[in-house]
Amino acid sequence: MRCLLFIGVFSGLWGTLAVAHAASPEVNGYVSSRTSFTRAKVTGLLPTEDLPQWTELLELNAQLKVPYGSKGSFVYADVSAILQGGIDAHGLDAEGQEVSLNARDFKITQPAVSINELYLLHEYAPWLNFLIGKKRLTWGSGFSYNPTDLLNVRKDPTDPTFQRAGAWMTRVEVPLEKYTLTAVFAPSVLKQVAGLPYQYVLWPDWDKQDDQAHYQAVLRFYALVADADLNLMLFFGNRYNDAFESKFRYGLSFSRNFFTDYEVHLEALFHTGTARDYVDASCVSSGLAALGCAQEQRSPLEKRHLNSSEIYSKVLVGMRRQFADESMLSIEYLFQQDGYNAEQYQTLVNGLDLLRQARREGLPVNRIPGASAFLGGTSQDGNPARFSFEPQRRHYLFATFQKPRIKNDFTAQLVLIANLEDLSTLWSPSVQWSATEWLTLSLLGFLPAPGLNAFGAKTATPGEFITEYANVPFRFRAMFEARLFY
Repeated sequence: MRCLLFIGVFSGLWGTLAVAHAASPEVNGYVSSRTSFTRAKVTGLLPTEDLPQWTELLELNAQLKVPYGSKGSFVYADVSAILQGGIDAHGLDAEGQEVSLNARDFKITQPAVSINELYLLHEYAPWLNFLIGKKRLTWGSGFSYNPTDLLNVRKDPTDPTFQRAGAWMTRVEVPLEKYTLTAVFAPSVLKQVAGLPYQYVLWPDWDKQDDQAHYQAVLRFYALVADADLNLMLFFGNRYNDAFESKFRYGLSFSRNFFTDYEVHLEALFHTGTARDYVDASCVSSGLAALGCAQEQRSPLEKRHLNSSEIYSKVLVGMRRQFADESMLSIEYLFQQDGYNAEQYQTLVNGLDLLRQARREGLPVNRIPGASAFLGGTSQDGNPARFSFEPQRRHYLFATFQKPRIKNDFTAQLVLIANLEDLSTLWSPSVQWSATEWLTLSLLGFLPAPGLNAFGAKTATPGEFITEYANVPFRFRAMFEARLFY
């Protein structure tokens, strides 16, 4: 499978361009600059040594659509070249005082290519089409979060429309007037360089990590029933972005408008077992206990319910209201059954606290995800997101209010992510100014609030209770973005 999909897509692209001289290609894109300042919280549980306080991201994006043959056939590419870097990471010295680690050295990430989408769509007939390449498919009805989205990079709830990166796949679709049947096969990308994949499905012999095939297959049935959009999804995958092997999962989504301005939706995913890591409380009860686990070569993290026969669910319900002035209000509730309860989350916190103490004492400890994990991914996962949302608990609320056309040129937005168990929150206000038809300026903020002490939650081991958004590794974040369209 080495390079087959990637080479096949590009062969199709260049071959089409060679014969499509009579078609009218569409070309557009943008150039953007994103400058961020993140005030690191060096006294938190997560290390901040990998988090530059000042960062800059430059992006050159091009989008090309070339029709060919029949009316519905075309080749599409959405590709970005990205250069990013940062300066002024902060941490603690041996005396526990905050210090700047690289105040003068601007660390630059090598330029990378982000293939957001790159695919060929061929329409054999109005009722049958075939797609090969990389495309973002989202069948769920959720606005801020999609439980059924097992293929794509997770979206950013503070800016759901920003994430465009899709998954490599082949797709066959039968679209009818009120029904659509879709079959998808998505191979895992196991090796890539600077955003360009070169190894799919099986690990190469020179870096053999297992002998299993990594993929996800999906069947989707869509129906328009009584003015409602209904999707039923059947997933079968093996080691595709998680530890599940030969796993069936079942998804559904529902969406319908009521009274013209109100849209109500539901999205759910069901499966047996969970791939979530849980912390072994016996390994984090004290430093001696952690040392004992290390000597026994016993990991404090365990997928204790991976092969459980219990059915786990992830359900999102929500409502969107469109007002007469084009303002929009979205409210959604997310329940994930495998999320940590108060005791399990406190066990995780205690483990992070032990790792923090070990780092301060100079002891060798395994690398844990640092602060940068909260602030988007790399260009290998598509354009780096502004905020990475990985829900850890069971109950969440998303609320978004957007007010466009303020003095015609301004759009204001406020996004709230709330943990309903400890009432910790993340607030993200933003203002966007359409200075001209070809220039947009944006100012955004990210403000975590610690919330309450979880309604008297009991700790699994002695230790201070820390709410989820009190555990983020920054005090605030501000971002300025300029985007020039062409």
